[in-house]
Formats: sequence, C-alpha cells, structure tokens
Amino acid sequence: MKTIRFIMLGGFLGAGKTTAMARLAKHYMDKGLKVGIVTNDQAQDLVDTHSLREQGFPVEEVAGACFCCKFDDLLSKVSSLESAQRPDVILAEPVGSCTDLVATVVQPLKDLYGARFSVAPYAVLFKPSHGLKILRNESGSGFSPKAAYIFKKQLEEADAILINRIDELTPTQVDDIAGLVAEQFPGVPVLRVSAKSGQGFDAVQ
Repeated sequence: MKTIRFIMLGGFLGAGKTTAMARLAKHYMDKGLKVGIVTNDQAQDLVDTHSLREQGFPVEEVAGACFCCKFDDLLSKVSSLESAQRPDVILAEPVGSCTDLVATVVQPLKDLYGARFSVAPYAVLFKPSHGLKILRNESGSGFSPKAAYIFKKQLEEADAILINRIDELTPTQVDDIAGLVAEQFPGVPVLRVSAKSGQGFDAVQ
C-alpha cells in the first residue's frame, strides 16, 4: 500500500500559510499528483477554507479547536479526502496560535500511522514584520507577552524555518533576518521563500 505524503505547514497569524498551501498544492498538482488540504481554526466556516476551495482544491476543515486537541478529527478529515480524492499528498494548515504540534500531531502520525503516512519535516513560516520585532524584543511592538511566547515556541519546535515574503525585502534585509533567526535557533535549517511569487518553494516539499 502506498503511503500518503503528509505535510503540515505552521506559522503565526498572518504568516502566509494559506497562500503557501495553495502554492504547494499547485506545485504537486503540476507534477500530476492528487492533493487534499485540511484547514484548522477555532471558528466554524473558515475564510481560508473558502479561499482554497474557490481555487479548485479539495478541502476539509477541523474547526472549534487546534489539531493538537482534535487529532482524531484531523484523521477523520484525512480519511474523507482519501475516500473522495485518493490523494498522494495531504497538506495541513494548523491554527496560527497553536504550539506543541510536533508532540501532538507529527510524532503520533509517525509512531502510530507510519505505514499510512510519510510525514514531512515540520516547517514554520516566519513573517519578517512580526518576527523582527519579537526576536529583537522591541518595546511597543504591539505583541503581548503571550503572543511573543507563542511565536517563539512555534519556531523552537520547527524542523525548518521559512522566511516568507522575501520578494518584499532587499537581499541585505533577508540576510540580516536569516542571521538573527540562525543565531536564536541554532541548527535549524532556514529557507528563504515567497509564497506569493513561488521563489524558493522548490526546496519546500
């Protein structure tokens, strides 16, 4: 039995996850692969779900709580996509305020469902305008201590950090951000991408 590639792409609110999901979905579909997407939020009837469906992607949603609290629901939605689409790749977009996804989603999928899924390294999108203020501990950044904690926690558990929106920055600015990220999260691969333009996304698979 073939395994399904499971890719979860995290990131703080506004990091560009939905745009990145669409970019990755199109990337795989252009290769002739079938793709299914699972979105996630605290509320029902997600804007992200509608946006992705309008672009022609098969989408299921887990609403009301994070993937980490609704692991069984995530599996159920994946099963629905399997029945309807027989996907080669599942893309999962978690809530922007969620942490501990490696322990509650990635590792259980590997340990309990390794014959069913080939689980990709967990990548987290980094929005420069958010990230620089938080990592520099700037006063008056507009982020509460709790929000800053969640942001950093997401990066701590990442297998790779994707600096997004590089199309809006100069090469020097990107180098400065990459250096700051590497300094605070040593040993974690840092990729430079633009979900909008597609730059750098060949490395995100």
